[in-house]
Amino acid sequence: MGDAEKSAVVYCDAFMRAAFAEARRALAEGEVPVGCVLVPAEASCAANAERLDSSDGQSEASLGHLIAARGRNATNKAHHALAHAEFVAVKALLRDAAAKGQKPPTSLAGYVLYVVVEPCIMCAAMLLYNRIRKVYFGCANHRFGGNGTILAVHAAASTSAPAYESCGGHRADEAVALLQEFYSRENSAAPSHKRRRKV
Repeated sequence: MGDAEKSAVVYCDAFMRAAFAEARRALAEGEVPVGCVLVPAEASCAANAERLDSSDGQSEASLGHLIAARGRNATNKAHHALAHAEFVAVKALLRDAAAKGQKPPTSLAGYVLYVVVEPCIMCAAMLLYNRIRKVYFGCANHRFGGNGTILAVHAAASTSAPAYESCGGHRADEAVALLQEFYSRENSAAPSHKRRRKV
């Protein structure tokens, strides 16, 4: 295997499973079940994918040193519209660098994002302007998708920021099932006059 093949970014299901673990935590907290992980691009390589994906029961703990940051939706808990999983993960990345006394990354060019649901338009723009290397997502976001479903923000047609690669459909059925579970519940964070009990 040549150097280019070794350094090429490839999909690694173990990282997507870690994103789903974050989504399940969000669901347990009453949030829309979207979770993500930011991984250094060199960790999302063929060698790691083969090694990590071959051990199906790979524990989350053993991935810890390969995952730079984790995020999950927290808009209800934080009462903040920007508390989407992607923003939470980037904030965690910066906070971790500061806690270690390190200089924070100036961009996301060295990172790959694994996220359960296609980034919304707002998150796709944040990822674009921060120069994310690549995004792998689960299911499409048919209301607000910014990676091609509604708008192709990632393609950067009208900006000076470089486009980023985006690849969806990874564990899509599992992502849809989580969303269906969330939307079958009553949203306790909604104003009482807007709450509707599901029947």
